[in-house]
Amino acid sequence: MAMDEHPAAGIRSVHESIRVMVENSGYEYVGSELATEEGHSVLSVYIDSLGGINVKDCEIVSRRLGKMLDEIDPGLPERYFLEVSSPGVERPLLVFSDYLRFAGKKVRLKLKDPLDERRTLVGIIDNAVDGEIVLQEEEAGSIVISFDRILKANLVFELKKPEKP
Repeated sequence: MAMDEHPAAGIRSVHESIRVMVENSGYEYVGSELATEEGHSVLSVYIDSLGGINVKDCEIVSRRLGKMLDEIDPGLPERYFLEVSSPGVERPLLVFSDYLRFAGKKVRLKLKDPLDERRTLVGIIDNAVDGEIVLQEEEAGSIVISFDRILKANLVFELKKPEKP
């Protein structure tokens, strides 16, 4: 990373390099995030494919990513854990376009700052336009939330009840 480059810009370029490597390996790049868990830095990379992801897919991408990250100076902490996985049924929503893609689905949003004294909202994505998400919450009805206010979001898995014959 260049000396005058902002650290966040370095991390963004790492995510872009990861995206290119994952897509060149034949997988869908869902996203990646750098977080601290129990005092350790963890770089989580989520991949997907039409047929789903298995352990072998994660191993392949993990080895390639590890080698790539060792060769470049990505601006990551000196020591970190690399975790490659499927996004799972409670897939994280990491970019604005995810909200468009999963319109009509149930989500859990964790906000950076409270909205009506709540930091967690659960509802159905009604729409996503101009940097805002319209969420239909069961109790509060329609809520408009700026994408910038969302700290973390993921789909909520709901087991469908079998229909009675």
